[in-house]
Amino acid sequence: MRPFRFIHAADLHIDSPFRGLRDIDKRVGERLRQSTFEAFDNLVKLCIDEQVDFIVIAGDIYDGADRSVRAQLRFRDGMRRLSEAGIAAYIVHGNHDPLDGWLSAVEWPEGIHVFGPEPEWKNVEVDGEVIAAIQGVSYPTREVRSNLVAGFETPDVGAPFTIGLLHCNVGGNPDHDNYAPCTLDDLKLTALDYWALGHVHTRQTLRRQNPAVIYPGNPQGRHPNESGPRGCMIVDVGDEGSVNPRFAPLDVVRWEPVDIDVSEINTLDGLEDLIQQRMDDLAGKAEGRDVVCSLTLSGRGPMHAELARKDAVDDLLGELRATASESPWVWVERIDDRTRPEVDMRARAEADDFLGAVLRTANDSLESVDGLQELAGVVGDVYTGRKNGLPSPTDEQLRTWSSEARWQLVELLEPEE
Repeated sequence: MRPFRFIHAADLHIDSPFRGLRDIDKRVGERLRQSTFEAFDNLVKLCIDEQVDFIVIAGDIYDGADRSVRAQLRFRDGMRRLSEAGIAAYIVHGNHDPLDGWLSAVEWPEGIHVFGPEPEWKNVEVDGEVIAAIQGVSYPTREVRSNLVAGFETPDVGAPFTIGLLHCNVGGNPDHDNYAPCTLDDLKLTALDYWALGHVHTRQTLRRQNPAVIYPGNPQGRHPNESGPRGCMIVDVGDEGSVNPRFAPLDVVRWEPVDIDVSEINTLDGLEDLIQQRMDDLAGKAEGRDVVCSLTLSGRGPMHAELARKDAVDDLLGELRATASESPWVWVERIDDRTRPEVDMRARAEADDFLGAVLRTANDSLESVDGLQELAGVVGDVYTGRKNGLPSPTDEQLRTWSSEARWQLVELLEPEE
């Protein structure tokens, strides 16, 4: 078979509104509003620069069923650029942009194929030769709870390289709605060569070969939980059907968490200098991109009392934002103060007073199975499993809550020197 190259992208979420950011700077807000459009432009440019034979897009092109005219026109223009470059595009719709959502009367250029609500095959031809066959299906409506893989056909013997294009949740990933649920075994049984998946926004390779099963992640992170590089997969297929994927970043604004231990810091000036150093490091690693970061301050030491003063954290946040450079910038979205006072928790728990008794009880819950089970019972009325949309807490979560409660009790009940 003839070797070829394609790009696998998903979850473009063009024109995402970026809700939830507090006190957002005007220039940061505008940059975020433009970022999904610019990431899509980067995707189109990458297709042309890499001279790919075609691109597959595995759902959620738009952010909502009520798609903005601006997003649709921008996507259409991108498809025109690909068509003019001789690059075909194969597209399915997902839960954010189902087929029954509002759609303008957009005329697609030659070489652009949008799959319908039933699985169908589409051959990819280059210079009159069929180099691949793609089987895909779009969501007819937002909530698809059935296993769509069941409708996919096994390819005929001797078929060219085959690709399954699907927006789905493999293995019940709890971080995403369980739409079009399926298992890895379901995908393997279809005997396709490559599964181009969408829906999960974090890049994952579930299986490397026979078949390759890959989530490329989204091209542009949209909130602090979508941190790190975001982009698509460039896939080279060899003359014997070997699959060689590589990641290509497309994001224009990068989200990064930053943890800073303040145990060795004694002054606010020292803390500000340390934060600025870490922000400079982020800027260097982002390679010219803008960065939105969330700071978590931790550790025991004198800075705890300083940060506990009224408005101290808000004032520090305001100062960091005021000194942010011009683009490319590093903008601090929030500061989470998890510093602790200088207290020997073990020694304090041995004291013969009320706080000591409470801390001994908390230590038992941290260190014993019975203690964790008792704590699980206390919160059981709230965390009742997937039925109410909340997964039951893990032992690690229970230990974290108990540890947090210990420190809060110390701060409430232990007078400062």
